[in-house]
Amino acid sequence: MQQSQYQICVLGSANSDHFLEVEDFPKEGETIASKKSYLKNGGKGANQAVASALLKSKIIFAGQIGKDELGQLLVKEMTLAGVDLTALRKVDEQTGQAIILLNKKGENLIIIVAGANGYYETLDVLPQEYQQAIEQSDLLQLQMEVPQSINILAAKYMAQHDKITVLDCGGKAEKLKGDFLENLTIVSPNETELERILGEDLNMDADQNAEEFLTKTIHEKVFTRYPDLIVLLKLGSNGSMLVTKEYSVRCQTVTQLNPNILEEYKIVDTVGAGDCFTSAFTVSFYRSLIEFGPARISTLRKIDVETQKKLFYKAMHFGSSSAFLCITKHGAMPSMPKFETVDNFIKKYFP
Repeated sequence: MQQSQYQICVLGSANSDHFLEVEDFPKEGETIASKKSYLKNGGKGANQAVASALLKSKIIFAGQIGKDELGQLLVKEMTLAGVDLTALRKVDEQTGQAIILLNKKGENLIIIVAGANGYYETLDVLPQEYQQAIEQSDLLQLQMEVPQSINILAAKYMAQHDKITVLDCGGKAEKLKGDFLENLTIVSPNETELERILGEDLNMDADQNAEEFLTKTIHEKVFTRYPDLIVLLKLGSNGSMLVTKEYSVRCQTVTQLNPNILEEYKIVDTVGAGDCFTSAFTVSFYRSLIEFGPARISTLRKIDVETQKKLFYKAMHFGSSSAFLCITKHGAMPSMPKFETVDNFIKKYFP
């Protein structure tokens, strides 16, 4: 099998993030003061591309920006990070933007202006630049900040060629279509985004065991229709959980596993943490998978269950380590850690 030119293609959004620091979030009709404002590059797709590149993966990014100064700032930072931008399209629409309110606890509220991210002349055919990028890549990463129809076309191509697609469900609050889910390899939602996959509220009682409830729900509501799907649940401060039809894997956050970490690090900004986790998980998963053969769906299915579980746990722990380091810095894209930083962190706290 011919070796691909890129390890990962990230197809998704590129935004300019406008941060406003506030004491507390405003109530309806309330006018509040911001202590500080600043501009950073972001967008879930661009964040994930930069995160993967900094973790020493060969990355090509497929997305759209405007022909404006904000777009040029994105090009500059992504290029410096080592992302290939030959599949980046410049269109006659403003570069996408995110308005982010950041409170004193490090929590955030986000308003998205799609701009160039949603500006496609047709949703029936992939742009030629995207087609070439995914053809030349082993693995595809997607998010929900570009039209779902574009994502579906890309995922279908990957599935038809035995290639792996990972979807981070963050972005537009939109129900995932059946022909999207059936062409994904790994889908990664948080609990709210899982409800969008199910098309219904979780309705979990306070006294229920969350892990048991979520696992049972996924088996009953997801695997009955999509038995081959792998669900990677992001549980915020409770870590992550990966569920397949055959087994589940649980990974706590690095600070749960080693509370001493908080003696040396301070959490300042949670923006970008989910993007960082997904990319770091994907990079680690890819590197483990190619030890067994080509980075293909068929290769994963040939690996025995116990080895799969170890492979996924390693990827989840690497993702947790990377995401924690991300939230100790301000911004989304600028806070993505380098491979050496993550590697040294893991060696120090989890020898």
